[in-house]
Amino acid sequence: MRHETPTSLRIQKARASLILDHPFFGSLLFRLKGRECRSIQTMATDGVSLFYNPEFVETLNSATLAGTLAHEVMHPALHHHVRRSGRDPKRWNVACDFAINPLLVDAGLSLPDGVLIDDRFRGMSAEQIYNLLDSESETEQDSGEEGENNESGGEESKDETFPGGDSTEPSTPVTEGGIGQVLDAPWPDEETPTIEEQAREWDVAVNQATTVARQAGKVPAGLNRTLGGAAEASVDWREMLRRLWSDTIPADYSWLRPNRRHVWAGLYLPGVICEGVGEIAIAVDCSGSVNARQLKLFEAEVRSILEGQRPELVHVLYFDSEVQKVETYGSGQPVRLNPVGGGGTEFGPCFDWLDEHGIQPQTLVFLTDLYGSFPPSAPAYPVLWASTGSQKAPFGAVIPMKAA
Repeated sequence: MRHETPTSLRIQKARASLILDHPFFGSLLFRLKGRECRSIQTMATDGVSLFYNPEFVETLNSATLAGTLAHEVMHPALHHHVRRSGRDPKRWNVACDFAINPLLVDAGLSLPDGVLIDDRFRGMSAEQIYNLLDSESETEQDSGEEGENNESGGEESKDETFPGGDSTEPSTPVTEGGIGQVLDAPWPDEETPTIEEQAREWDVAVNQATTVARQAGKVPAGLNRTLGGAAEASVDWREMLRRLWSDTIPADYSWLRPNRRHVWAGLYLPGVICEGVGEIAIAVDCSGSVNARQLKLFEAEVRSILEGQRPELVHVLYFDSEVQKVETYGSGQPVRLNPVGGGGTEFGPCFDWLDEHGIQPQTLVFLTDLYGSFPPSAPAYPVLWASTGSQKAPFGAVIPMKAA
């Protein structure tokens, strides 16, 4: 039998009060399993568990505890736990807090003193706020000042976040004014749903919570606008790039590793086995259509994807009207983009170069504005176009980077 602590009983009482006074937030909270955790300063969630430090909880009165719980459950409600996509975890937490807190204040909830609220971010998605904070940090660093999150941009910062489902306790980046952190969703495996399934489950929960709140006549102000903005932001170019890229990696089913998620129901289904990643090609448009910020963002996202896949070789082609330079990276080597060139744009020479060298990549990714001439036919391998413009491509999948 589970032993209830005074802190857990306080949280249960706060949940009950939310059900009565703010049913939207209160009903969503029942999706999160409470877990005492002293390795974090405040609270945190990965969309499955609600981690809380009892010492922090005891600093809150009943009203601010209810508001903090509502804050925490809004992270997965807005898909913050599945939308980070390699962004700096500390700055992502700050951006998510700025996106959530105005909604809670408008709903009449109480939050602790000093929380992150700024009217200039009102109505923005976490991605939009993140990009503004990122630009401001770069400006400060360029002027010789130390950026707010300068210490959190390295590898150590990435390791601070906790991938849900692990047996060790989570740790989170410490953010001034932060009252509840968002962790990445649990890694999918035979027993854990995919990221897309986890997001869909929260969509269903949000729809149900909205219905409950509407029946009680207590729908939070601005809820539809906030949820609509989250839906639009959920197609951020980083997530599109990751999703489409992962779809190009070969996978097969095997009975040697049955899918354990369905065994409880008496269904024995084959598990998914991903094959090794061979050669990848990246083509960078050097005609001047890609600015330095977009290049930097693209490079960071590509490096993050490749770190997880570790392909045998990565060929980077710099091109304008022809392939000007090629750099090849071995497995595990960090990719750094160093464009050369500056003429007109033709995409055909990139495909020609790969053919001439007998390379059929598992994926060819372009970074371009899509202004240029295309080859007459599509190649036999997948092509992704990370586009900084608004043009269309005759084949492949286009990933718009215009907002980056």
